[in-house]
Amino acid sequence: MLDPRVGKEDALDRGARTPLNLTARGRLGEQMAASFLTERGYRVLARNQHTPLGELDLVCRDHAEMVIVEVKSRSGALYGSALEAIGPLKARRLRSAAVWWLSSHGLFPCPMRFDAVVVDLDAQGMPCCLQHVRDLLGA
Repeated sequence: MLDPRVGKEDALDRGARTPLNLTARGRLGEQMAASFLTERGYRVLARNQHTPLGELDLVCRDHAEMVIVEVKSRSGALYGSALEAIGPLKARRLRSAAVWWLSSHGLFPCPMRFDAVVVDLDAQGMPCCLQHVRDLLGA
């Protein structure tokens, strides 16, 4: 959260690209994604899981299937679409990190898929649109 003693212009000059800095934007996106998925019957098992092979934003269960969810929060298309950021290298890292995490928790092998949730933010950093892409990697 921004320090109320610092003017908005100062906060922007110190590296935040919007009133919400990148960390806060990511947390907001992950919270929105978790709420969205929970409302649709998913069970969120873990958030922000760090493994030696990469980070997993959300680990969920959808009925009998484990679902690894990559969350992307964007406030504009300056750097391309959010889904474009999930290329072949990111896909390999997600798969590897998922297998590592699930194995370390005694859950692998299991039915698994990879989803993405894209949260678009307006100029003030408030969510304005959410898109859920199921089976993004065709696991």
